[in-house]
Amino acid sequence: MKKKALAAAFILILLFSAAVGTQFVYFSSANFFPEQIPSGIRITSAGTVEGTDMIQRSGNVYTLTGNIYRTIVVLRDGIVLDGAGYTLQGSGSGAGIFLQERSGVTIKNMKICNFGYGIKFTWLSYGPPTTPRSNKVSGNTITNNTYGIAFYDFSSGNEVSDNYIAHNTQGVVYASDTVFRNNQFRNNDGAISESSYTVNDIDTSNTVNGKPVYYWVGQHDRTVPSDAGWVVLKNCSGITVQDLSLEGNADGVLLCSTNGSTISGNVIANNLNGITLQGSSNNVVSDNSVAGNSEYGIYLDGASRDNNISGNRIEANGKDGVSVYAIGSSKGNMVSQNQITSNQENGISVNGAQDCKIVGNNITVNRGSGVCFLYGSSGNAVSENYIARNGMGIQLSDAVENTITENTIIENNGWGIRLNGSQRNNVIHHNNFINNNVTDGLQVSIPAVWIFDPPGSIGDGPTLAPGNPNSWDDGKEGNYWSDYRTRYPNASSKGTVGGTPFFINENNIDNYPLMTAFGTSLPSQESESTQSPEPQQRSLATALVIAPIVLGIVAGVGLLVYFKKNKR
Repeated sequence: MKKKALAAAFILILLFSAAVGTQFVYFSSANFFPEQIPSGIRITSAGTVEGTDMIQRSGNVYTLTGNIYRTIVVLRDGIVLDGAGYTLQGSGSGAGIFLQERSGVTIKNMKICNFGYGIKFTWLSYGPPTTPRSNKVSGNTITNNTYGIAFYDFSSGNEVSDNYIAHNTQGVVYASDTVFRNNQFRNNDGAISESSYTVNDIDTSNTVNGKPVYYWVGQHDRTVPSDAGWVVLKNCSGITVQDLSLEGNADGVLLCSTNGSTISGNVIANNLNGITLQGSSNNVVSDNSVAGNSEYGIYLDGASRDNNISGNRIEANGKDGVSVYAIGSSKGNMVSQNQITSNQENGISVNGAQDCKIVGNNITVNRGSGVCFLYGSSGNAVSENYIARNGMGIQLSDAVENTITENTIIENNGWGIRLNGSQRNNVIHHNNFINNNVTDGLQVSIPAVWIFDPPGSIGDGPTLAPGNPNSWDDGKEGNYWSDYRTRYPNASSKGTVGGTPFFINENNIDNYPLMTAFGTSLPSQESESTQSPEPQQRSLATALVIAPIVLGIVAGVGLLVYFKKNKR
């Protein structure tokens, strides 16, 4: 009975710890509860001004008479807040102007700088408004904020016009059903954030770094003009985006529900994300330079299928070079013949996608893994790639039935390949594992897994077992291991195959290890960066998830020791 109790307690601790970690992340990131109204100057619901004598009222018009260095909270609908050319300046955080569920407010002629949010529209009652908000932000200079203007949930139906929005981390975020006219966006990390869930009215009178915005909805068989500063395509098809230079946007090019289009020959740099495809299929992304973007180089999300990403140079982006993120809904994408180097996380990351092909890429000097499969990625094929000097060569976590063949995996700072979690039934053969970091005597890592007694059985409780089985040969030939002779100095050879199997664990054995490297040549390394990758840094959210789980495991091990000491 104690053993059954131990197993049950151990499982409950792990589940509780995981739940706690998830909740930490959720509550730290979600905007679920209405925000508390901040302190500062108030324009009250009765129309009075509290906290300053620098705002003069005339009816429903409130005019600044000097510079202000505090938050202005607007609690009244239907007013005009006129800056009259004066400055509203913060100390790097908080909101310059805070409006909670306000309608019919105009903010104009003001210089707003150095806040977390220059202007922040947010909500009080959950759910969309019965009528549009109809707020207007016009003729302002909004600079050096984290977010210039933020329209949080349910703040739709507004107008943003004739503003100069510059040197912010992001210019405008979370706008929905908003009209943009004659705005100048300059030197922001991202001008306007967009997603497949929103549609705005943005015409070419808006510019990014002096070049017009092309925001097309429902267009077909057209070519984006060569003077574009930002390209958004929604519900389009047959669009050509070529020979452009795009920077300073949330996404250099954004495709939402757009199919059969071509993105080719562009220079896409210094955006938040380089190229983003959301729910978009059968597109070609080729021969672009995608470099120095703050997050992802190329990002596929939300049922983006059968896209061809080929011949691009993807380097020095802040997260993954290429990320395919769509659990169970993204299939059949091809990533081939790209140079993917010096990205701050993974070269290529596949999260829950299926039937992708990663072929013939040069993947080098990325801080994370060269190729990473996560969370149910299955049926994918990785072949003929050169994967060198990354933080790790290839990683599979909870990934099943993928095929990894004919790759050269060389001199990675971590393992050549690591398979962990509930991974299983992957096929891995005809690869070259050459001089990757050796830990515990192996260039490969397959951590042990916990095995629990089945319900109703009487056993010894949770035990560690060798990692799940995979196939390391095709029945005739396996992989080339540069340390084979070191591990098995007395091994004979049978033609091209070693006479002693290459043992990883009881469930993972290369029965036919190759005595010489597969293939005759390696890709040129001339284009690779010489920067050595540093250990991959985890975000705060990841830390918040991992910490409770680790505590749970420690507690579980403590229970195991206790019950074993006190068992009858």
